Amino acid sequence: MSPSASGLFGVGISGPTLDASERAILARLPPRAVILFKRNIETERQLLDLTADLRALPGAPFLCLDQEGGRVDRLKDLAGPFPSFHAAARAGFARRAAELAGEACARFGFSVDLAPVVDRRLPGAGETVLGDRAVSDDPESVIAAAREFLHGIHSRGVGGCLKHFPGLGRAERDTHHALPFLPAAEDEWQKDLAPFRALGDEAGAVMVSHAARRDDPLPGTLSYRTATLLLREEVGFRGVTFSDDLEMGALADFGDLAERSSAAELAGCDLLWVCSRIEDYPDCVERVEREVPESRRAEAATRIEAYAKRLRILQREATPSGRALEELAADVAAIRETVAAASPSRGGGI
Repeated sequence: MSPSASGLFGVGISGPTLDASERAILARLPPRAVILFKRNIETERQLLDLTADLRALPGAPFLCLDQEGGRVDRLKDLAGPFPSFHAAARAGFARRAAELAGEACARFGFSVDLAPVVDRRLPGAGETVLGDRAVSDDPESVIAAAREFLHGIHSRGVGGCLKHFPGLGRAERDTHHALPFLPAAEDEWQKDLAPFRALGDEAGAVMVSHAARRDDPLPGTLSYRTATLLLREEVGFRGVTFSDDLEMGALADFGDLAERSSAAELAGCDLLWVCSRIEDYPDCVERVEREVPESRRAEAATRIEAYAKRLRILQREATPSGRALEELAADVAAIRETVAAASPSRGGGI
């Protein structure tokens, strides 16, 4: 009998503790990963207790967080606001900001920071939709900043993930709410793909977005042409692929959550994210088991476990800081002030 498809999923929970119904679901269908959001974080002690509880679940899931800084900053109420990726990179402190983000993640038990964003920052699109999450319109500048970010979090024993393939820099709609179509322009496509080509193997993980291409009506997460042919064959990526959250508005016209899960796995996404509706998660697992061939599920599981092994190596090689949260918060405040002071003197965007 083949293993449960629950090992191909990452899930979110509703609040600052595991309630009885969530615990029962996760014990019966152990996910490979759990992601936390602001709704799950209240105090230092509460978060340490919660992450310990989650890591003790059957299957020992690895824990993930979106800790980018700026507008996506899950730990700001505990360690103070982190500078945005854009501001830190522009000021030349992408690595230092990432070291502190990695230290914060590690001290609370997170193995993965779902960052950096390597989408381009283009006027009228990424600049507006993504804001300070994106660094620059120039792919070489994006690559340089993202490489520094990866070095920073890896040095603290935390894995990263490039997002959002094939690039949201030219998307004029926010995939949280609607399906964007990326314009067809070969030279722009190559610029969008450049960071994934350059850094994919260094990161080991890529998140596939819901954006559709003009020559393909399917969202990237549900498109074999995007999630497999483009990413694997053209770009040459060999690591694990994460779907973006399958509950997002861009997928509203593509079936229920279980249908989307099956379609995303068939398209080439290895680990599937169900970030809020945990009550629908069992149906998603059942649908994947029923509709996705065992060979495809085994392929995905192998890539996920290779990434999990990579995380364990990063953790072993990192030196625990042992610092109090107050010391970390002081350094976060210092880098925030340094970035704010340095940014204006740097002139135009990088």
